[in-house]
Amino acid sequence: MNREQLRQEKQKQCDDYIAYLYGCIPNLEAIDKAIGQKNVAMIRSGILHKNKAQQSALQQEIEALMKERHALLMQYGVDETVYKPKWDCPLCEDRGYLADGTLCKCYQQERIQKIIEQSGMSAAMQQYRFENFYLDGFDKPEDIQKKVEWCKQFARQIENGTCNDSLFLRGDVGRGKTHLSSAIANAVLAGGKTVIYKRAADLFDMIRRYKYEESTQRWHEVLDQLISCDLLVIDDLGAERTTDFVTEQLVFLLEERNYRNKPWIINSNLKLSQIQDSYNTRVSDRIMDRATAILLERPNSYRKEQAEQRMKEL
Repeated sequence: MNREQLRQEKQKQCDDYIAYLYGCIPNLEAIDKAIGQKNVAMIRSGILHKNKAQQSALQQEIEALMKERHALLMQYGVDETVYKPKWDCPLCEDRGYLADGTLCKCYQQERIQKIIEQSGMSAAMQQYRFENFYLDGFDKPEDIQKKVEWCKQFARQIENGTCNDSLFLRGDVGRGKTHLSSAIANAVLAGGKTVIYKRAADLFDMIRRYKYEESTQRWHEVLDQLISCDLLVIDDLGAERTTDFVTEQLVFLLEERNYRNKPWIINSNLKLSQIQDSYNTRVSDRIMDRATAILLERPNSYRKEQAEQRMKEL
């Protein structure tokens, strides 16, 4: 159901309840009809006849009828708000737009929530923030802090459309790559921008499925989303089974996004030299051509330490 249909449904619920009250409260329907008729008469008087005296008299009659209705409703313990539909957002009355044409906050939040749901990020990943990325345990906390600040600036640039960079985030398993890339993605999503976040294996399986098993139209829709979203995150590159198809699709995505100046993040346990060996020089060249490389180094798994910290807090 779209917004207009929802508005119509809520208006119908309101009208149905008023009709129910007409059967319960004597004379209420007659008063409402009289108010309606006099409102029409006052409009005609102003537009057709421009009779201010008649308008004033009708206005007084309407006010008297409304007082009578108010007293009648009070007698039966009913508030006059029953004449207004129960909008989810009273500011825009569920239209999504305010009177001046600007987006209402409720619609902005709804759009952000929809974008988040379509991003591919799990509920756990949506909780990752820069604020809960702990620096304890890294070899050089001050160096990691600088890298985190760079990532914050990277996210801000994507939000305001001035980003000319991408990110190659490297480190061993459990060093915080997913947390940091998710923090970037969450900041971008909070700014109302679009993000697609996929594990490399899932991404290439999805591309294969849509390219060869779905309709041509649906394939082009998916491809357009991968190329045009504000941020594409490819997580755990190198963990998937490397094939010519995977290499071809990876090169294509990086080339298209680089050409369109669309930022991306690649998380990997591999060094660039290993990526060149596993894929080819075209992949490593596309990464070096556009991305800032950040290495996360720590002696122990970030994930393990986080789990131990949570256990201590219980």
